[in-house]
Amino acid sequence: MTAPTGPGRAGGSDSGLPGVDLAERDHVCVFYRGAAERDGVLAAFFGAGYAEGDKCLCIADDPDAAAVAGRLDPHRRRGPDQLTVLPSTAYLTDGGFRPEQTYARWDGLVGGYVERGGYRRVRASGELTWFLRRGDGPGPLLEYEALCNRLVARRPATIFCLYDLDLLDAGLLPGVLAHHPAALAGGLLFRGPWAAGDGPGGASAHEALLLANQLLAGARSAAEVDALVEGLGRAVAGEEAARAGTDRFLVALGGLAASHRRAAEADTADLARRLLAGEPLDEADEARLDGLGIDLARPVRAVVVRPAPDPARAAGAGIRLATVQAGELCWLVPDGTDLDRPPAGLGAPGAGGRVTGVGRAHAGPDGAARSYVEARRAADFAAALGRPVVRHDDLGLLSLLADGGDHAALRGLVDEWLGPLLAHDADRRPRQRLLPTLAAYLDAGSAQQAAADALGVHVSTLKYRLGRLEEILGRDLGRPDVRFQLQVALTAHRTLTVLGPQGD
Repeated sequence: MTAPTGPGRAGGSDSGLPGVDLAERDHVCVFYRGAAERDGVLAAFFGAGYAEGDKCLCIADDPDAAAVAGRLDPHRRRGPDQLTVLPSTAYLTDGGFRPEQTYARWDGLVGGYVERGGYRRVRASGELTWFLRRGDGPGPLLEYEALCNRLVARRPATIFCLYDLDLLDAGLLPGVLAHHPAALAGGLLFRGPWAAGDGPGGASAHEALLLANQLLAGARSAAEVDALVEGLGRAVAGEEAARAGTDRFLVALGGLAASHRRAAEADTADLARRLLAGEPLDEADEARLDGLGIDLARPVRAVVVRPAPDPARAAGAGIRLATVQAGELCWLVPDGTDLDRPPAGLGAPGAGGRVTGVGRAHAGPDGAARSYVEARRAADFAAALGRPVVRHDDLGLLSLLADGGDHAALRGLVDEWLGPLLAHDADRRPRQRLLPTLAAYLDAGSAQQAAADALGVHVSTLKYRLGRLEEILGRDLGRPDVRFQLQVALTAHRTLTVLGPQGD
C-alpha cells in the first residue's frame, strides 16, 4: 500500500482532481456519499478527459442520458460524440447480470473507440448502485471487477467503479478493495495491495488508517461505523486477525472508529430532534434518513419511552434514529413495525415504572412531528392509566377530549356525573375510595366477575360497593344510558388528570 498521491501526474493521466495521480491505465474504486460528491468527481474526471481528447463513457444509474451528460459537462467542453452515457441496464443481458458477457461488451466498445474511433485512450465510469440495490451475492460483482482488471491490461483505458457508501454492504468491502489496485475516497487516492503479507505494522498501517478515516467520515450511524470497521479489518488485516481483534492495525482502527461513532450518534440524535420538532430538512438530511431506513414519503410512527433508558442501550437494540430529550427516549419507525414488544435491551414495558407511547402513522416531515406529539400524549395517558404501553390510535374518546374538548365543559361534565363520588373519595384512604370500583366495572363492560377479578375482590364485595356507588351518585347503574354517561364522564376525568395544569 502506498501513500496517498500528491501533486503531479508522474507520467500518468490527468484525473482532474487536485493531488490525485492516475496511471496510464487504471482501475479505481471510487467511494462517495450522495449524488453531489459523485457528480463532482465524475465532472472533474471527464473534464480532464475532454481536454486530453479521450473518449468518455459513463454507465449511469439514471435513464435520462441527457440529464446525466448535462451534469458531467455543464459547459459543453466535449467534442462531438466524445461523451457517451448509457443506462445501468447496459450491464444486463436478458435482465440478468452475466459478468463475462458484460466484459465482452465493454471490451468491444473500448476496442471500437480506439481502433475505429481514433481515440488514444478511453475513460469509463460505472455506477454500481444498481447492483447494491439488487441484493445479489458478492460472487458476480467480484467476478466482474476482476474482469475489469483484465480490460485495463488489454486496452488503453482508465475505469472508475463507483460505490455509494450509503448503500454499500460493508461485507463487500474486502472483496471490492481486493479487486481494485486503487481506491479514491474523500479526494485522496490510495493504492494497494490492501492486505500486506507481513502485517500492516509500519507506514502501511498509517495509510490504511487514512483510508479508513475517509470511508468512515459521514457514516450515518454507530452501526454503520461498526460494519465498515469490520469490513476494513478483514480487508487489511485478514480474516483471522479481524476475528481475533488483536492486530496492531485493528487496535488503532478501533480507536479511530470511536470518534466517528460518537460523531454519527450526535448527528443522528440532532437529526431526530430537528425532525420531531418539525424543523425544515435539506437534501442531505433526507438522504441520511433514507440511509437510516426512514422514508418520509411513507407513513412513520413516533415512539416515546419514559423514563429514558441509556441511549447506548437504544443503539444496541437496533434503534437507528433516536434522541433523548426531556427525560424521554424518542424514535421513529416505519408504519407496520411490530411494536407489541419493545426492542431487545430496553427492558420490559412497565418495569421500573417505564411507560411507552406510540403516535399514529403519518407521512412527511410534518407527519413525523405530529406523530411525536401524539406519542407524548399517549405516554401521558399510559402513566395516568397505569398501562405500560398506549397507542394513540386506541385512545378514542380520550384523544378527542384531550385534543379538541372544551376544558370548562369537561370539568362541568365531571362535576355533574362524578362530583359526589369525587367528594366522597377526597378525604378517605385509598382502600376506601370507590372511584376505582366504578372504573373497573365500566371498563369491564358491567361484567361483575371480570370487574371483581380486576380489583382482586370477591363478587359479593363488588356488589356491595356497587350499591354504595348508586347511593352516592344517585344513579341506577343497571340502566345502559347511565353507564354510558358515567363512562364518558370517567373518560373526561382521566383526560383532565393527564392534562394537569393545561386543563385548568
